[in-house]
Amino acid sequence: MYQSGLFIHYLTDHAQRQVFLETRRCIEGRLKLEQENQRQDRLVLSILPRFVALEMIADMSAMEDDLNPQEFHKIYIHQYKDVSILFADIKGFTLLSMNLSAQDLVRTLNELFGRFDRLAEEHHCLRIKILGDCYYCVSGVPEPQRAHARYCVEMGLAMINTIRYVQKQLNFDMDMRIGIHSGSVLCGVLGLQKWHFDVWSWDVGIANMLEAGGIPGRIHISRATLDCLEGTYKTEEGHGRDRNAFLRKYNIDTFLICPQQDRDKVNHIKPPKVQKPIQTWSPDIPFKTVIDMNSVSAQIPNRKEGAEFGAFGQVVTNLNCII
Repeated sequence: MYQSGLFIHYLTDHAQRQVFLETRRCIEGRLKLEQENQRQDRLVLSILPRFVALEMIADMSAMEDDLNPQEFHKIYIHQYKDVSILFADIKGFTLLSMNLSAQDLVRTLNELFGRFDRLAEEHHCLRIKILGDCYYCVSGVPEPQRAHARYCVEMGLAMINTIRYVQKQLNFDMDMRIGIHSGSVLCGVLGLQKWHFDVWSWDVGIANMLEAGGIPGRIHISRATLDCLEGTYKTEEGHGRDRNAFLRKYNIDTFLICPQQDRDKVNHIKPPKVQKPIQTWSPDIPFKTVIDMNSVSAQIPNRKEGAEFGAFGQVVTNLNCII
């Protein structure tokens, strides 16, 4: 009788242990699956804006598993009015690339564009794409921004300050040429493969031509942007038609934001800043401080400027103290 009781107890205890182990394995598998899903979500959100990515993921989840990708024809396009588009180009990039090794050039651009991504977040701008040394973003997408033009101007001024800090440290002739235009855009994702977020409109093209016809170290704006600024900044005639055939052909009036020491801001409140911890740059891990990335196929003007380059390591380290 005693032995029978021990045997039954052993069987019961063994069964309970088996159930516990199975439950543990099930929970561990579920947690691992959730972690993998979170990693995939972060990857998708680093490529596409959240509002587009979530819509696409929801639609894909609702489809049958055996659906042929070629049958996926939905177009994710949204229209936004009252936005401002900023195009920025690095003056001196061509000769910079000639004087640097490919590795050093990538490290420099990674650090610089990482700072620009941070500035875009702080100034309520959505970075669209990087095309070589051209960086462009939009304010007013996806959340409407009443002060979209002002945010873009502040973004441009911060970019100029950043590049001038690099110029001072390197003793290298480089600057930012920036163009801003306000209007409307269509934005979203096209095609069946290798999706990327893009923007299209006549206004995007104008912003690109304002940058191409701009002056290094200055912010070149259109009359539409000037009207949106409502006298917030002191401006002067831009004479963009004298430097760009497109602006001349379509008779587009342009203006330049006056340098900071000459600007007369009226009731100006700077956009709220997001406090960011200072991160150190390590040459052993050049991409450690990279910011997650998020496009009209723009015509990028040829670059002819440049000079000598040096003291690379010290500059990228000091860059962390700019913002």
